[in-house]
Amino acid sequence: MPEPHHDPLRQLFRQAADTGQARAAAPPFGHIAERGRRARRRRLAGVAAAACLVLAGGGAATAALVTNRPAPVVPATTPSPGESEPPTSAPSATATAPPDTPATGDSATPGTTPPGGGPSATRTQPPPGGSVTTRP
Repeated sequence: MPEPHHDPLRQLFRQAADTGQARAAAPPFGHIAERGRRARRRRLAGVAAAACLVLAGGGAATAALVTNRPAPVVPATTPSPGESEPPTSAPSATATAPPDTPATGDSATPGTTPPGGGPSATRTQPPPGGSVTTRP
């Protein structure tokens, strides 16, 4: 093994290191401070963007959970022409008489039979030519 003093490769590496160390100089203070400010601005912008995303996502989730939307209204369907039912008629237009009550001797009392007539005398008749109306 040769002695470490005379190793040519080792001597070349030492010479290159000495040359690089002599030429190396620290960057100016302003340059270092500017790099620090840039890194701080980037970090602050990232935190602000993340906070905005969290707030927007939380607000959207809250809005979706809090709002009470009514169930969608089902559209009305019309029956097909073959399945339609005929309209129902309204009750007859003739009025019915109140039930007869025994006479108490006072003919002016409502619901009693007048002395000269029977139950037909107190009934109301429909107008002549009147028609029965039906509701749709």
